[in-house]
Amino acid sequence: MNKQMDNYYIITFENTHGAICGESTLKANKINVVVMPTPTYITKSCGISLKVKEEDIDQVKKLIKEEKLKIKGIYMKENSLFKVVEV
Repeated sequence: MNKQMDNYYIITFENTHGAICGESTLKANKINVVVMPTPTYITKSCGISLKVKEEDIDQVKKLIKEEKLKIKGIYMKENSLFKVVEV
């Protein structure tokens, strides 16, 4: 089993428009992103989330603090658990 694939971050949004804008912003900043369904046990607000690698999360947080990226929340997947990440 590849441990790298087990640990990643999920970025959630208020709505689909936010997720699409977020994807564009991250790609424009050269951050690899995968669009994925939002796990329902995380949130039921928007059905689309973005998956980013652990190595990119600091750049994501910087974009949020600079108000270039509007999100609902960030969750870290570690093994089979999801943990809320403070921004």
